[in-house]
Amino acid sequence: MTALWNTAWVSVGAAALAAAFGWAFATSWMGAGRQWRPWMLAIAAVNQALPPFLLANSWLEITSTWRLEWGGATSAEAMLPLTALVLAGMHWPIPAILLIGAWSRVERPAMESIPGLRGWHLLRHIQWPSGLQGLGVGFVVCVVLAGANFSIPTLFQVRVLPELLWVRFNTQLDVGGAWLAGWPLVVLGGMALLWVSRSGVRWPHAEGGADPSLWRRRLGGIGWVCNGLTLLAVGLSIGLPVGMLMLSRRTWAELGPASRAGVVSIATSVIVAAVVAGGLLLLALLLVHGTRSVAPCRWVAWLWFLVPGILISALWVPVLAKPSMRWLANSAFVYPLLLMPRYLAIPWSVGLASLERVDRTTGDALRTSGGSPVEVWWHAVWAQIRGTSLMGAYIVYLLVLWDVESILLVMPAGMDTVAVRVFNLLHYGHAGQVNALCVVLLGIAVLPIVLWKLASMIRWRLLIPGAAVFVAAGCDNPATPKRVPLESRWFSHVEVIGHRGVGPGQFNKPRSLVCDRNDNLYVADVTGRIQKFDSNGRFLLQWQMPQTDLGKPKGMGLDAQGNILVIEPHYMRVNHFDSEGKLVAQWGAKGTNAGRFILPRAIGLNSLGEFFVSEYTVVDRVQRFGPITFGAKGDVVGVPQFGIAWGEPGERAGHFNRAEGLGIGPSDHVFVADSCNHRIQVFDREGRFLRMHGSPGSAPGAFSYPYDVRVEPDGTQFICEFGNSRISIVDARDQLVEIIGGPGAQAGRFANPWAVAFDSRGNLYVADSQNHRVQKLIRRDGVGVVPVARSNQAG
Repeated sequence: MTALWNTAWVSVGAAALAAAFGWAFATSWMGAGRQWRPWMLAIAAVNQALPPFLLANSWLEITSTWRLEWGGATSAEAMLPLTALVLAGMHWPIPAILLIGAWSRVERPAMESIPGLRGWHLLRHIQWPSGLQGLGVGFVVCVVLAGANFSIPTLFQVRVLPELLWVRFNTQLDVGGAWLAGWPLVVLGGMALLWVSRSGVRWPHAEGGADPSLWRRRLGGIGWVCNGLTLLAVGLSIGLPVGMLMLSRRTWAELGPASRAGVVSIATSVIVAAVVAGGLLLLALLLVHGTRSVAPCRWVAWLWFLVPGILISALWVPVLAKPSMRWLANSAFVYPLLLMPRYLAIPWSVGLASLERVDRTTGDALRTSGGSPVEVWWHAVWAQIRGTSLMGAYIVYLLVLWDVESILLVMPAGMDTVAVRVFNLLHYGHAGQVNALCVVLLGIAVLPIVLWKLASMIRWRLLIPGAAVFVAAGCDNPATPKRVPLESRWFSHVEVIGHRGVGPGQFNKPRSLVCDRNDNLYVADVTGRIQKFDSNGRFLLQWQMPQTDLGKPKGMGLDAQGNILVIEPHYMRVNHFDSEGKLVAQWGAKGTNAGRFILPRAIGLNSLGEFFVSEYTVVDRVQRFGPITFGAKGDVVGVPQFGIAWGEPGERAGHFNRAEGLGIGPSDHVFVADSCNHRIQVFDREGRFLRMHGSPGSAPGAFSYPYDVRVEPDGTQFICEFGNSRISIVDARDQLVEIIGGPGAQAGRFANPWAVAFDSRGNLYVADSQNHRVQKLIRRDGVGVVPVARSNQAG
């Protein structure tokens, strides 16, 4: 099925389910006692305040085994209804609130004027006519929001237009093509906005309308049916995810490690959300009190809100890539630059609605008594609009916390948010880590309310020094020299290879690399191609992986004959290419049984020619295979045979939580980057556990998502930390001896480095993924043991 068809299926299906759930909830609200109505509205508000990842993670965890058994194509089709259900669970409060606003204005005489007005007759003569407009508006809004959603369908591997735009931009960096492909979503948002602007939206109010007891009597059995549907909607959208979150042992076991490993992300999320929400509150107050000439711009702001965030993010990439804008791209200013225009419509509209309800008599009295304009505004206007204005700012705060697609392509180096980290972890199926970070997100979400209750006020000026520190921490030198000195015992200087792009010698999120016996460098990025460079960083050639629909290659190494190993995790196989890109061997099959693969991630080769392959998700293990045998003509006469396997999901010694890179050390010991357990584990070739080291955090000696490890013949370990954006060097006794890098865009600093590889001279190549480049750390003469053996090349 095409992405357009999937988008239509998911968005309309989600909107229909949301409308049904919203109708049921609104009907239950009408029949509920007045003491229960505020609680029901609070439930709807909680539903909107929950992280969207929480509901998605619950269903991803429930369906993980099925999806792996079904395979990519079958799973994508089967996940269409579930994707629609998850999106409906996120959006049903929208039609519910609009229906409550319409029905709460139905007066008692209208319900008593028609004899026998009960059950279906009530629905036909009262509910349907009075609620049709609100239901239609809610349905259309849900269609637009569900159609523009990128994160949820992508996590369920359902191909929709926003995901197609993301893939197209990532592989081609074609902004115009992405917008051209996404025009249906932009037009749909514009049409929906035009209709909503001409429709009168009514909001719920506590006073007036028919009594709840009258609604209960007239609803009859329909009321009980709607109560059941309401319980189902609340149970699926709130009860299920919150219950799984709270009752899962792994949530609390992972909470401490995930929090310590994500301190920078947590701080970034809090400050960005607070600064954007506070800035938009001030801007909205200026706009609502400004001239009427800017009022039409509010609809432009709403259109910008409805445009898929991935298109907005893509639009800024070429702008921020200009040399003159490098300072902005590498600073925290990029967040408010993108997010404030995206969410401006919400506080602006809330402010205008609040201003229309202001009682002018208080202001007139203050003016008569000689009050200054500031005093009049503070006591007569702000006092009346403060609550709703702050609520609008709080809504923005929450939306910024959850936002992924608007910032995914332009995050400054070392400044990822918790939401982006959760999205990445969800993509790789790490429910425990995701649940833990969702607890963190919930804590961040309620933080303003807690501070308000404790201090009775939030002074926005306190955000200014925090923002200044945040911006200062994110500002980098715009100049990025190709070769700069490096303060290191092992390396004298660093050279930069490539920059963002899809042309020869350019990269888009390089994630794996390896050097051959002639010190040529091979790099795989998310465009699905392998590029070859000589030892001086000059581009030589490239080849495209033939299949990339299910996923891109990730994991490289060398075999005993010097061929380039490339792993395709989503196709569950290992490829052998010669130095010119010709496929000479391929092996592997899908399955959880021994000798088969479920998302293989890295491969290593020991001195006996044996292969070690790491896997993650439902298995989280390492498997050993025998050597591959080639005939005299270079044809394969014997594929690697399964030997042993060890490991399972968990936190204990010998267990893994996303086993990533592999390094082969002295005595053929296998070093495993146990990324989501934030440690390195060491085994012998028989899989017997020897030792482990590391703990979550950013302090020296602690790790944050180690994605790769290389080991020299003397046992020195070079550990690539994705989360801390640095290389930690550890000696043979597992003691830290040096840290190289840290978050940043300058040469010698990194942004989520993914993999490392040695050449024959001991130079270390780093796949600096979010900086879209490779960095080569040049070895000092006579320092360390040069890794002349090629056995430890894995990735």
